[in-house]
Amino acid sequence: MSFDRQLPPPARAGSAPLLMGDGHSHLRRCIRMRKLLIASLGAALCLGLAHGAAADPIGPEDCSTCQGTSIELLYGPVPDSSTSFEITLRIDTSGYEGDGARIGEVAFKVSPQLESVSLLDAPGGAGSWNEILGGINADGCQGNDNNGFACAASDDTNAATLPNDGVYEWVFQIGLSEADDLFTEMFQGSVKARFLDASGDKTGDLVSENITLQLIPEPGTLLLLGAGLAAIAGKRRA
Repeated sequence: MSFDRQLPPPARAGSAPLLMGDGHSHLRRCIRMRKLLIASLGAALCLGLAHGAAADPIGPEDCSTCQGTSIELLYGPVPDSSTSFEITLRIDTSGYEGDGARIGEVAFKVSPQLESVSLLDAPGGAGSWNEILGGINADGCQGNDNNGFACAASDDTNAATLPNDGVYEWVFQIGLSEADDLFTEMFQGSVKARFLDASGDKTGDLVSENITLQLIPEPGTLLLLGAGLAAIAGKRRA
């Protein structure tokens, strides 16, 4: 009596018997895992980068008034509030080409009108700066409750000094009347800055540029991205 069907090879010592179809099941599991990882990465990118269409800071080449600096404006939500946001203004002065001794004032606009502004952190500490609702002109910060700008000024000659081979950062908390008032479209926001010489007088151009407000990715989004990339890398090595 003969059999045409070929029998599976004997199992190796210490290993589980190989069942028919196990290879296909393993392949299907791998494919499902790959699809889940790709879907997770896609969701994380959508959540964390949806508002980062222009992720690069402005300047120095594409900024006519930046004088060699680069500027970035970011935002994040404030817990338990739908109308409060944390705004971070960063100025990379490592390429500054002017003759200023320090940055005396900075300002930004991310809404048609702000209800409130408070400074949380700044070069030299928040206590070295005074924040108001209003923008900047050649003479410095100008109070205005209705133009949507917020401004911070400092008389501290040791704060935000130039030249500086690094990045200065100001962190504000703002209040809006409606969450939808936040500017999140391309180049809808604005930034301003005033460079001062050793005597405290304005020097060089008044920085005044449109900018895209970018969402700060939440820690969970970054962890999800990292875990997904690590898992895919591990699968490729296996």
